Amino acid sequence: MMKRKRRLALGLAVSVAIAMCGCGSGGSEGSVQESRPQEGTEAQDGDAGSSGQAAGAESVFPPEETVTIRAMMCQIPGVVELEQNTVFQDLEAYANVDFELTLVPEEGYKDKLNLMMASDDYPEVVTHADFSNQDLEKYGVEEKILIPLNDLIDQYAVNLRERLAEHPEWEEQMKSSDGNIYGIPSVDSGGEGHGDCGYKMWINTEWLKAVGKEMPTTTDEFRDVLMAFKNGDPNGNGMADEIPLTGATGTWAADPYLFLLNAFGYFNESNYYVKDGKVQSILDQDYLKTGLEYVHGLYVDGLIDPAAFTQSLEQMTAVGNNEGTVIAGTASCGHIGMFLDINNPERYGQYEIMMPLEGPTGYQAIPYTLQHNVSGAAFAITDVCEHPEIAIQIADLFCGEEWSVRGQAGKQGEDWDYADGSRTGMDGVTAAKYKWLAYKAQAAADQSVNNWDWTLRLIEPNWKNLFEVDGDIMDPTNYEARLYADTMKLKPYAADVDVVPPLAFTGDDGDTYARMSTAVSDYAKNAIVEFITGTRDIDADWDGYLADLERLQYRDMLDLLQKTIDAQ
Repeated sequence: MMKRKRRLALGLAVSVAIAMCGCGSGGSEGSVQESRPQEGTEAQDGDAGSSGQAAGAESVFPPEETVTIRAMMCQIPGVVELEQNTVFQDLEAYANVDFELTLVPEEGYKDKLNLMMASDDYPEVVTHADFSNQDLEKYGVEEKILIPLNDLIDQYAVNLRERLAEHPEWEEQMKSSDGNIYGIPSVDSGGEGHGDCGYKMWINTEWLKAVGKEMPTTTDEFRDVLMAFKNGDPNGNGMADEIPLTGATGTWAADPYLFLLNAFGYFNESNYYVKDGKVQSILDQDYLKTGLEYVHGLYVDGLIDPAAFTQSLEQMTAVGNNEGTVIAGTASCGHIGMFLDINNPERYGQYEIMMPLEGPTGYQAIPYTLQHNVSGAAFAITDVCEHPEIAIQIADLFCGEEWSVRGQAGKQGEDWDYADGSRTGMDGVTAAKYKWLAYKAQAAADQSVNNWDWTLRLIEPNWKNLFEVDGDIMDPTNYEARLYADTMKLKPYAADVDVVPPLAFTGDDGDTYARMSTAVSDYAKNAIVEFITGTRDIDADWDGYLADLERLQYRDMLDLLQKTIDAQ
């Protein structure tokens, strides 16, 4: 491998040429392995494991001579430094590409992305871009920094065309106002999976038995259970060290109020929803105030870990993995592997998913994605790219089965292997093609070496369903199947709201919406925590809170959303 230049070291100041970035499995570190299909093995799913090159295309892929591509990539937490990551190494070896990296941490990547795009020194390829539809309008349609991908996709992107044939609506959703496609979005394993519902609560059933309680189904019952966890010594060590409910902030769906507020009315972090084509507000509703009063009561009574509103994912995981004694009764997070080590069978087996709680008015629902749309982009090519035909074929690898598995599941022979076809995947119908040899949820892994999480994850086929489910569902190798089954239990409680269409703002409306929504979201998140923790008094300060929303143009933001939806 050629020695590459490091244009931006981790942690350097933003003033240097800067850019952007963005559950997985893990395994042990091994030698670099070329990821072409094994001899005698068919390339899966028409995959670009073999090439990704369309018949008759002029470009040779992989190229015969090494090609250098200046790429902006993200150093994902939980992934070993990218140049030591075997996916990155295998990709360079397979594609015969030397990536000249601009590598930055995930935190603050959006600001760095915007600064980079405003400079005269942007890369040829951007991965984990987090471009919104409006970003694509700005940098593609208006400023022409991003190049149209339509012809490149038609000529070279075999796997992506297959994905779009499976979901024709996605191709239209990917188009900007001029009819061009300026980037490729992310779709986790074909769409349906445990990501369809992030607002989950996990409860220790051994503690329920210890305090003589049943699985709670209402907000009153849940409060009663948490009080018993606090006072009933469920871990049996004779100490008052129990944490009834914990969570984290700045990570996926771990804020403890997300699950709880949905017992009082529809709540999500977008701060609005759509019903019968009409945008509905959340932040100024009476049911939100009632829900905050309930969660505040839990906090005042010492039933919610105060650290849950400030601690990181890693700190929450340390609580779940507390050495020796189990100290947490419930945890709010998108999947239980964020909270504890799933390879600790004794502890992992104690926690079960809770169904949405019924609130005082009888409302019982949870935000749940029933229809999958795409928007924005995680991969884009800029106008300075010297080999766009190579760049698009690299992207196309990650729209196919082989490299989706390689990026997310790890190395064959270490993390997974081929199955004999006698068992099914997690849907109970599809014949399994692969089997796990080892599985670690990201929170349990020390720096993943053999997978790279969301470093480059595009429109994937449903590769997770091709891993066999064998034996106990609680075996760590069946982790994705367990999460899928748990999420399917939540599906009957899907809130009766409409899918928000991908938004295509016109003129300056996109910038206006971005400004309004950022201000409103930042304010609302802080206000919710302050109401819960008592920094603000819910009764005395509620009117002031509503006035602040008005000052921040919350209703104007909703009107702009309605106008945009009506125009589509």
